[in-house]
Amino acid sequence: MNRRNLLIGAGGIAAASGLAGCDRLSKSAGSPGGAPGRASGPGKADPLIGASLMRDVEAYVGFGMHRSGGAGDVATAGWFAKRWQALGYDVDQTPFELPNADTTTASLDVGAERFDGFAQPPLAFTSGEGVIAELAAWSSKSPADVTGRIAVVHIPRQPGGPSPSPAYREAFGKARDAGAVGVVGVISGPSGEVVAINTPVELTVEIPILMIGEREQARLKAAMAKGGRARLRVKGPGGFRTARNTIARSGKSGPWLIVSTPQSGWFTCGGERGPGVAMSLALSEWALQKKLACRLCFVATSGHEWMYYGADVFRKSGAPKPEETALWVHLGASYGARAYQEAPDGLKGLETPNAASTLMVSADLADGAKAAFAGQPGLGQPVVGSVERSAGELTALIQEGYKSYFGFFGANALFHTPVDTAASTSPAIMEPIARSVAKLIEERMARAS
Repeated sequence: MNRRNLLIGAGGIAAASGLAGCDRLSKSAGSPGGAPGRASGPGKADPLIGASLMRDVEAYVGFGMHRSGGAGDVATAGWFAKRWQALGYDVDQTPFELPNADTTTASLDVGAERFDGFAQPPLAFTSGEGVIAELAAWSSKSPADVTGRIAVVHIPRQPGGPSPSPAYREAFGKARDAGAVGVVGVISGPSGEVVAINTPVELTVEIPILMIGEREQARLKAAMAKGGRARLRVKGPGGFRTARNTIARSGKSGPWLIVSTPQSGWFTCGGERGPGVAMSLALSEWALQKKLACRLCFVATSGHEWMYYGADVFRKSGAPKPEETALWVHLGASYGARAYQEAPDGLKGLETPNAASTLMVSADLADGAKAAFAGQPGLGQPVVGSVERSAGELTALIQEGYKSYFGFFGANALFHTPVDTAASTSPAIMEPIARSVAKLIEERMARAS
């Protein structure tokens, strides 16, 4: 049994009967989250208005770091539960265990210079004074250079492109195999900030990995040029902690409409997760107002940064079956974030949508999606879905046979960085997208009734 299966077992996930292993929350339960929200119940106010969406992004970011099972993630799960209970949904939460990715120390000392960074999971903690060794630049052409040393990995990105995270992950493993005692990843990205990498929960590396942003590269090179040994330290609580998916259901008959969004991530995730979070809440209210002739299932999943772990748990323990589902909508990463222009003095935020995002649809929705999203950057030309072209959580629902679906995936310039705040989106960017999502849902569900 691999580590993923062990963790699912530890989380109490029973047979895929729908509610086994879930904590049912009564509609009269006390408030499990303290963020501001709309008034109780689905009223006449338009939930898709941009200002309302933005308030929810700001509330979400206000919870802080959204690492699975941490304080911000726990608060977010409670907030979702409170909001959906207030609308009259039946709400369950499914607990599961994941590694604690927080650290108390993540630093590199080189002479008089200190570099504070992000300890890239899977975490390998250092003992005593840390790992003390010389630094050596990693090169696949001369891997022995890092034997017994701390490998410094830097992989340039393509101009205008995202961080080449898969190439970094591969280099880390090769440096370990070459005998490196630690790794410092100087990660390239549009912002120059540290960029975290999503991690398979079963992955092991065995040596500490510290990530710093590319903006620190010149300072690190200067420190390395002076020679001497460096000290790498990664310390933290370690162990495991409990994350939760929150599931809201309404309706007694008819086919299911499923709307899913991930809620967790490495940092505050304003542009990465914020629009999906806000639109999920808004659509849950809108769907009740519209009295759609179907059953409703909304889910906010944790465990996203652990390679979509919470979404896997939901499909195993709480998702309606493909044959019972008329439509699955997945509100994925960065599709409602703002675009940024790269300039010599840094990134310039634009009041236009991020174009580095994809709208993927099942073949039956291709024409309707093209009409609903016409003219929207990155979304106006939807891609007909396939496992080979998909990414993120959307891939698995295609694999498992859900026939009618649409969803989003992508990256923004501040994706997976500590500076992805609520400023990464805006009301004017989100509102047209939310209305297009609602239009496509309404059209598809009218055919299902």
